[in-house]
Amino acid sequence: MARTRDNDKRGMNASAPALRTTLGASQTKHNARHGKRTPIVIATALIAAVLAVGGALMSGGSGGGGRAIPVSPIPGVTDDVQQSLAAYRGKVVILDFWATWCGPCRMEIPGFIALQNKYRDQGLEIVGISIDPIAPRGNPGGAPAVAPFIKDNGINYTILMVNNPGALKGFDVSQGIPTTYVVDRSGKVVRTYIGVKSMSVFENDINQLL
Repeated sequence: MARTRDNDKRGMNASAPALRTTLGASQTKHNARHGKRTPIVIATALIAAVLAVGGALMSGGSGGGGRAIPVSPIPGVTDDVQQSLAAYRGKVVILDFWATWCGPCRMEIPGFIALQNKYRDQGLEIVGISIDPIAPRGNPGGAPAVAPFIKDNGINYTILMVNNPGALKGFDVSQGIPTTYVVDRSGKVVRTYIGVKSMSVFENDINQLL
């Protein structure tokens, strides 16, 4: 699998299993390894849960995935990010892994709001995947912080929360958040960015894919 790396600002380290995307047969990854990131550490118990829950998901367990969840001040919950993403097949998707307590993540949100407003009618869907519920103790936020955050910041795109690390199956956030995937209309990941990126970078990708 070819990987191209785009190094700019520093972002948020995450100690988690390396979970690679499997949505397409071939992927071009464009990784901002040195973007702004905020360090996180996922506890050993949670890592163990990846193995246990991930195996169950691979054998068919999924909880309400595969359907679009309407934008609302109340975030949705996904037990399988890949299945939730399948609801957007036929659209260009910006899939952003973030948390309310991640400063670099918050920096990108106004830009994502603007992009969703500009390109929604042309087939763009921005989907934010909050990892607040699986953050280790000691971090502010958590699941109760997500809905007020959406409302207070006027977020106009879908937000899903993951309640266990197994929901991340198929995606790698081990190098930090924000981690953002650009997905084409066929459901194939064509870019991966780690760390804060200029919205012009995402807009360029969007214009190439719409």
